[in-house]
Amino acid sequence: MTDRSAEFRPGTIDTRPVRRAAFAALVRPPAGTSTLLVSDADTGELVEVAGLPRRPEPVPLALSWDGTHLLVRTGPKDQPDRDLVLLCLATRERRVFDADADGLVQHAALSPDGRSMATLADENGVRVGVTDLATGARKPLWSAEGWRSDGGVAWSPDGTLLAVDFIDEEEDRTDTVVLSVADGSVLARYEGLVILGSSNGAWTGGRELLLVEEFPEETVPPLFLHDVTTGSVRRFDQVPSRGGGVSAVTAGRLVQHLPGGLFSCALDRSDPRPVLGLPPTYGVEFFDVSGTGAPGPATRSSSPPKSDTSASGPPRHSPTTAQPQVR
Repeated sequence: MTDRSAEFRPGTIDTRPVRRAAFAALVRPPAGTSTLLVSDADTGELVEVAGLPRRPEPVPLALSWDGTHLLVRTGPKDQPDRDLVLLCLATRERRVFDADADGLVQHAALSPDGRSMATLADENGVRVGVTDLATGARKPLWSAEGWRSDGGVAWSPDGTLLAVDFIDEEEDRTDTVVLSVADGSVLARYEGLVILGSSNGAWTGGRELLLVEEFPEETVPPLFLHDVTTGSVRRFDQVPSRGGGVSAVTAGRLVQHLPGGLFSCALDRSDPRPVLGLPPTYGVEFFDVSGTGAPGPATRSSSPPKSDTSASGPPRHSPTTAQPQVR
């Protein structure tokens, strides 16, 4: 993200191309049409996305890792002719893919190298596939009984793993699985834990995935940072007075909803710094960050807070990885 915060003022946002976006957000008023915004990574200005069809309203799915492209789903909700549109933010060039190849795509993410797209559909079970963006060829990767959850899919920064959360039909709970992109094998499964909703903002490192409990006992749930290779986990208890929905993690800092808009915070939600200011009645329905930004909006560095070593870590961890140890 950028080192500058931005204020959304309805009716004052220009529509123009940008070379690269630091983040994308769908801002919804209490009534009327939403605004799909990007933050210009070069200037810090908020810009309405140019080059998208207006009717029907496109559904944003993912920002590319380098911030140059935005993936949206378009097409009438009551008709089968729906598309995935990959829009170049600088040139407005569109590349179109079928959104109904294996059931309607509900979640998607673009690989860090920009060559592939992971999709999740939930007709006749959850189905995850990977599409080659150069050829349009799609290969099935993984499937399970159940349906989509709110988190979706997220590539690891090195492009070798996919985190996917879904509602397990048999167990009636939301689980997260970590898949090998090479062969679709399940490397880890976290029961009752979900990923954050940003396709580029769920991992804090090549093998560290940030998860939150689906139905926490605490009013403000803790966060769990899992190393999917070693099975170790760190727990971050959060400041109750600063509770709010978390959208993403980038460069070791959260992006979360607080009164007044979106803020960047430490992993325990301390040290909030404004990212996107909003009018009191406005909400954010979609948020994604580019994978190349700074922790923003402040340029000074920040270290993650110490984990709560008295915690035993999240419950119900699958034996597909080593038993977690809190460090």
